Amino acid sequence: MEHATKQESAFVGIETSKLLLKAVLISGGEVLCKVLENDLAGYRWLRSWLQRNDVPVLGLRVCMRLDDPYSEVAARVLADMGMLVCDAEPGPLEAYARGCGLPGGAVRGAVVLAQYCAATRPAPWTPPSAAYVELRLWLRRLQAVRQLRKQEILRLEDHFHAGQIALHQLLRQQIACLDAQIRQHETAILAHVRRHPGLPRPPELADNYQRIARYTFGASLAGGH
Repeated sequence: MEHATKQESAFVGIETSKLLLKAVLISGGEVLCKVLENDLAGYRWLRSWLQRNDVPVLGLRVCMRLDDPYSEVAARVLADMGMLVCDAEPGPLEAYARGCGLPGGAVRGAVVLAQYCAATRPAPWTPPSAAYVELRLWLRRLQAVRQLRKQEILRLEDHFHAGQIALHQLLRQQIACLDAQIRQHETAILAHVRRHPGLPRPPELADNYQRIARYTFGASLAGGH
């Protein structure tokens, strides 16, 4: 016997930026809009706003552009709240917008995302595992330390050319500390990848894996003598 399909009557599109979320709710023939902060308090306000509009959050289909840089945390938290977060992939979304006669720039807007959600009902997104999230955090931290080292190298040259010897020597010590932190991060990342052999490799790892593996292998040989 087939189970009855749940009748969906409300759909949400969310446009993300670094600081804000713009949410559009389509429900009962109405289109409502809400702007919230892109943080935990904002996600909770979104849930409260939906409930005040008589929209149950459990099983509510929500469309987002998960390729946007500030959407990942919001998507995870909303999924944990019980919403069916859906990734509005660029290809199908752009095809939908063209079919509606919309300009290309409209595909990131919350209204179009909500309409696309209601029209196509894309499959729910599966949140990444905790191990994958941790790996991406390690890689972002490594990138930040490397960027700081580049900045300090530029300052080091400035101090040298200005004859500021004391500052030059102090900065050299700080750069050595950063080098040690980079090696620690690389070792931890490789160990994490080896502990989780089936883990998908995020894009940030593509240009780092050979370097990390080469360093760690050499360090382990050196430590064995």
